[in-house]
Amino acid sequence: MRALVRWHPALMITAGLMVVVSLFHAVGIVVDDRMYGQSPAWIKPLKFSLSFIVYTAWLGALVHLLEKTSGSLERKARKFGNWIVIAVWAEMFFLDLQTLRGTTVHFNFRTVLDAVIFESVGAIATTLVVINLLLVAVVLKKRAAAPPVMLALKIGTWLLVASSLVGIYMAFPTEPGGWSNDVVGAHSVGADIDHDVTPVIFWAAEGGDLRVSHFIGLHAFQLLPLIAMFLSRWVDRRMVWVLGTGYTAVFLLSLVQALAGEAPFEPSAPTLLAGGAILAGTLAGIVWARLNPSDAPPVPPAPERATEPESVNL
Repeated sequence: MRALVRWHPALMITAGLMVVVSLFHAVGIVVDDRMYGQSPAWIKPLKFSLSFIVYTAWLGALVHLLEKTSGSLERKARKFGNWIVIAVWAEMFFLDLQTLRGTTVHFNFRTVLDAVIFESVGAIATTLVVINLLLVAVVLKKRAAAPPVMLALKIGTWLLVASSLVGIYMAFPTEPGGWSNDVVGAHSVGADIDHDVTPVIFWAAEGGDLRVSHFIGLHAFQLLPLIAMFLSRWVDRRMVWVLGTGYTAVFLLSLVQALAGEAPFEPSAPTLLAGGAILAGTLAGIVWARLNPSDAPPVPPAPERATEPESVNL
């Protein structure tokens, strides 16, 4: 445990504390019967705290890749990690504050304070993405891991940026009245604020839900590099391209599905057809990548057979 903490003390301690915070949020769901729409009041803070466990632990692992680096690169990475910790706790503070106040964080313009908090949370999220990019740039510059992992990190980072743009899109007005409304922006498409939700994860059960693509894109940043890292025996750069392309296609499909007003678990025939095509294409790509590895070691030349001198008849 101490070895893990040494990766980046602030990030790794934050990951551990977020476990405790998540338990607090889970208890809140059980004992607090307040609902926002069709979702428990504490479900959003719980989702964020669980996400922050994975996020901060993974960033700590990235900094750990640079531990043998001397000089400015390691210092920069550790400084970026400290800034991320501050931003994470600030975001968590506002989420819990608004829940304790009996209101929501996102899209809330009911009072001046609510609007300031929502805009602050948006600014913090944007800051997190920017610092995240700076930290990744340091890791990539150092080439601190194997080439497949570095490629997976690049693809995951671009998907992180794309999912952040989805988050920004959600914050724009969707109803007549624009910025003067009490609620500005939404994650739902084609459904009102009290739409039905699915159990456990509380995504929309009617109408589109932009949170699905937002979730898929955000966690590509952890999932793709981890696959390349822990399955390094089978995953080379060519395989990363296949998996990254398939993952990106799923992200785009979920985004199109949401914008079309389709509930995540009630896809239309075209969505099912597109999903099947993505699955088939990805599986075919995996087979192709396995049969044609890009990082295969060169085949040594066959040893030359010694030729016997021809006998000379005298």
